[in-house]
Amino acid sequence: MFQTFHGFRPGNAACVALASVVCLFSTGVAQESSRTVVAKTSNLSSALPPGEWARVEASVDKGLEWLAAQQAEDGRFPSAEAAQPAVTSMAIMAFLSRGHLPDQGKYGKQLSHAIDFVLSTQRRRGYFSLLPVTPPAQHMSPSQTVTYNHSIAGLMLGEVYGMTSGERSKRIEDAIRKALVFHREVQTRVKQAKGDIGGWRYGYPESPNASSDMSVTGWALMFLRSARNAEFEVPKQFFDEGLDFVERCHEADTTLHEKGVFRYRPLISAPTENPQISLANTASAMLTLILGGRLEHPGLADGVRWFRSRDYPKPWQYGYFYLGSYYSSQAMAQVGGETWNQLFPQIAANLLEEQAEGGEWPLGTGRERDFGSTYSTSLAVLALTPALQLLPIYQR
Repeated sequence: MFQTFHGFRPGNAACVALASVVCLFSTGVAQESSRTVVAKTSNLSSALPPGEWARVEASVDKGLEWLAAQQAEDGRFPSAEAAQPAVTSMAIMAFLSRGHLPDQGKYGKQLSHAIDFVLSTQRRRGYFSLLPVTPPAQHMSPSQTVTYNHSIAGLMLGEVYGMTSGERSKRIEDAIRKALVFHREVQTRVKQAKGDIGGWRYGYPESPNASSDMSVTGWALMFLRSARNAEFEVPKQFFDEGLDFVERCHEADTTLHEKGVFRYRPLISAPTENPQISLANTASAMLTLILGGRLEHPGLADGVRWFRSRDYPKPWQYGYFYLGSYYSSQAMAQVGGETWNQLFPQIAANLLEEQAEGGEWPLGTGRERDFGSTYSTSLAVLALTPALQLLPIYQR
């Protein structure tokens, strides 16, 4: 199950903690067929020679050292308050992806402190947000970021649930159960457009104009999968409705494929809106479809062809460089084979070139700048570590 190669070697504690919780949204294990694009083998180490993996390892460790030094007294990893606890949850997952565990080893106490911070942000209704959520849903207001914060925090807690014990484990269990109730409430709100049924979107919880988008729905589905992996009761219907929405975001018109093959919202929902076809939406959609067992959807083959037909963009060529690199790396790891071998070296080279002398990855461009270097550093580490296969949700 675990990749072992020069430098990157998961520790025994991590293997014991994680090996028992791997599953898919759907029942059974995904199998290769003549119509799927997912490689049957899972040897991700072939993408780079041993010397290059050693460089990646050193880069990751330096990034985590910088990240650890940024932690605040209350346990958070600093970012815009409206982006909490999402950014702290990303940072926790970055440490987990390298094999660090709560209450164990070099960063154990810091990870536990960060988990406690995330738990402290859960509100009475079950959602996670550091700041109170009130209308209207303006850019970078808590009401605009709440579903992101909620989904990413829930994803992280599902990942660490099996790595904790005692009172903290019980607190996480209670928090996830409450969070799942709210999560389903958002998913089942009456949507204005029929094509938005089954998905999630940012916005004030009681918004009368409910809709869905690919960006939020990707994170939301990963929260459900992480909770399901951790053996919480999550009906398959919840996944199916969300994955149906993802499929509707597929753009069949090849004349619009310059920037990707999945829309921000389905054509049927927003026929007159900017389609916002992007690399990040494409990679997120591919990742969730694979994790959900929808291996024969044509969007996967289209996505693979799209990624392989061009060079992976440099930071100045894409406004969501870190988010896109994270999603692309995780999605291509799921596809595996020659697709992974072609794309990951480009992603890794970009990230190693961008890393600052102190270990951090500098602020991104566009709206990524709002979230600070703890955000960019966490996503960079997560983009560099899929071959370790240490986060349960991303194990092949």
